Amino acid sequence: MPLLSRFAPPAFQMPRYRLFAAGQVVSVLGSWIQQVALGWLVFRLTNDVFLLGLTGFLMQIPHLFIAPIAGFVVDRLPRVRLLIAINLALSVLALLLAVLAFQANPDIRLLFALALGIGLANACESPTRQALLGAIVEDRALLPSAIGFNSVVFNTGRLIGPAIAGLLLLRVSEAWCFILNAASFIAVIIALTAMRLPDTPSARGRAGAPIPIRQTLQRLAELPVARYLLPNATAVALFALPITHLMPSIVVAFFGGDQGTVGLCISTSGAGALTCAAFLSMQRGHSLHLRLVQIAPVVGGVALIAFSQSRSLWLSLPLIAIIGAASLATSASTNTLLQQSVDDAWRGRVIGLYFMFFVGFAPLGHLLTGALASNIGLAPTLALNGALMTVAAVIAKARLVADPTANARLRSSLGA
Repeated sequence: MPLLSRFAPPAFQMPRYRLFAAGQVVSVLGSWIQQVALGWLVFRLTNDVFLLGLTGFLMQIPHLFIAPIAGFVVDRLPRVRLLIAINLALSVLALLLAVLAFQANPDIRLLFALALGIGLANACESPTRQALLGAIVEDRALLPSAIGFNSVVFNTGRLIGPAIAGLLLLRVSEAWCFILNAASFIAVIIALTAMRLPDTPSARGRAGAPIPIRQTLQRLAELPVARYLLPNATAVALFALPITHLMPSIVVAFFGGDQGTVGLCISTSGAGALTCAAFLSMQRGHSLHLRLVQIAPVVGGVALIAFSQSRSLWLSLPLIAIIGAASLATSASTNTLLQQSVDDAWRGRVIGLYFMFFVGFAPLGHLLTGALASNIGLAPTLALNGALMTVAAVIAKARLVADPTANARLRSSLGA
């Protein structure tokens, strides 16, 4: 245990979080395996890049509309039972994908319907899972470490999961990848059961009429973190995240590369994000996150502008890593600060707000960036995206400075 406390993230001091993290590692790997297999299945059946993009869009866009509603529900229902139910639903959806994939000529419309169903379930799962973190780690000061390690798990899955999926698809059909993912949710359910979490104070509906969703969103928008810092995460979602989806075109146009070069660039972005996530997982408190959420978008924006002008792969790789790290630093720090700025009774709703503005806006950024790139070219689009991300961060900082009480209210909401 002394060795664990010295080298492991602080959140690992809590036995419940160790169980939670173990379940998440298995589930995240399964989800990445399914995502790659589903994309391969759609492309194999249709040979249509647009339909491939549509599949990803259907799996992400529900966060824009469902996440804030899900956050509201999370604060009114027993969170553990709700999360178990959602994981069971995701497992059933994976099994239905497997049933379709076993067919010789599955109906592509049913695949799209299941992709949308998975997106809807994930839009409910994310706020529910994150809202439980406070009860799992028990100590509010450990939340930054727990959120940081969640990012480590996600980005490790992004590096390893697709590789595992590639090896599986060489030997078995997509259906078996879906079955493997369906089984992975069992690990989450076992972990949630083994933790024996009590109901959180906000998990059961309380006396009195609930606050309407519209008023809830207005109240959340008044939070200093949401008002002054959340726009930075939205800017990253709109202008930085699309670079991954454009990478095949970028690699060919900028470097004359092939599939191997695409993999190298995407892995480099993931490595940058993973390195940043590992660093954040070792932090206590919120001071570093408060600085990062204001600085990282500027660094990422400048790196994106430089990347748009580079035609050297070896010069571009460090820039890609910086963009990946800056994006992760902005999103994870915003998530951490939002969660620390509210009590547990509001945690689900504030997380729902975060997922709406970050994950929900990402597919809109993909569509906008793709449309611009097809009309004005890749390099001008990437440079424009980098400039807009930088300007957004500068404006957010100017608004914070212009309000003489903003900094005091911001630090007060964080318990400083």
